[in-house]
Amino acid sequence: MELSRIVKSLFQFISPSGNEETIAKTLKEYVVNYVDSIYQDAIGNLICTKYSKDPQTNKTIMFVAHMDEIGLMVTYIEESGYIRFTRIGGVDLMLLKGRNVKIVHGDAEILGVIGTTPIHMRRNGNNKDLEESDLWIDIGITDKEEVEKLISIGDCIVIDAPLVELPNQLISSRACDNKAGVVSLIRMLDLVKDDVVGNNIVLVFSAQEEVGLRGAKTATYSASPDVCIAVDVAHATDYPTVNKSKYGDVRIGKGPVIPVGSDLTPYIQKELKNISQNLGLDYQLVALSGCSGTDANAAQVTMAGCATGLISIPCRYMHSPVEVVSLSDIENVAQILAEFCRKK
Repeated sequence: MELSRIVKSLFQFISPSGNEETIAKTLKEYVVNYVDSIYQDAIGNLICTKYSKDPQTNKTIMFVAHMDEIGLMVTYIEESGYIRFTRIGGVDLMLLKGRNVKIVHGDAEILGVIGTTPIHMRRNGNNKDLEESDLWIDIGITDKEEVEKLISIGDCIVIDAPLVELPNQLISSRACDNKAGVVSLIRMLDLVKDDVVGNNIVLVFSAQEEVGLRGAKTATYSASPDVCIAVDVAHATDYPTVNKSKYGDVRIGKGPVIPVGSDLTPYIQKELKNISQNLGLDYQLVALSGCSGTDANAAQVTMAGCATGLISIPCRYMHSPVEVVSLSDIENVAQILAEFCRKK
């Protein structure tokens, strides 16, 4: 399985929260030969199970990586044809000005640009705090009725940013959060495809994480795991202006992040560190003073709760159209989790 090929395929799928159906169909094709059952629940999670062939096994480990991304949504069409929008998830308005966008309407992708008043026309060049009302989308049609033939209220929108291969096995793209985690789980399945796994393995490609960890909650009810490990991205801090004493020293290409925090089960995080050391793989520690804000939080407190872990891929410029991750970090997460699967 060629990691870079999967990355190039999956990273360009459009999947804002609540619009995961298309990527879910492709994920089914990637994993169908590695698991014993696949189904998609009512909220949109893709739940894939590989059963242990050990008759003594009665435990279930759930791995979860969210397949949704942040985005935008059409809210109104002006008489002049300009399109108003709102945000899906934690979108930084400052990063939207002057961007190319894709609006998804059924199977069609409509191209447009995000417009705003030029600095020359703002009083004293005033660079006030941006609001959604200061921005609109221009698709080149200045008649509402004509626009409505192409676009509807509720259509989802993403920034039209290309995937760029950088030196040192780095990838820049929108939606590395969290398609990087999704790719790690696919690669993990490939690594254990011929193994007798020590426990029943449930992979969840979760929906609607970016709007409240919703998919992980329902998936945990379905899987009822003994252990859940979430795979997500973590803030890299290896660039100017970041306060490392506050956010930790996290570098791309220097191994996965294994957080330490009050809302993560200590023995799970310890085991992830031990596996990394035994495999000779680098890892990085980050202290979390509160909740991680990942699917691990939802799984931990659903039903009667379960032992919960988290492993993360360092990511620069999170929630921007130019997020950056390392292929080596994605691979190393997969290697560590594959070894976790083999243990009883």
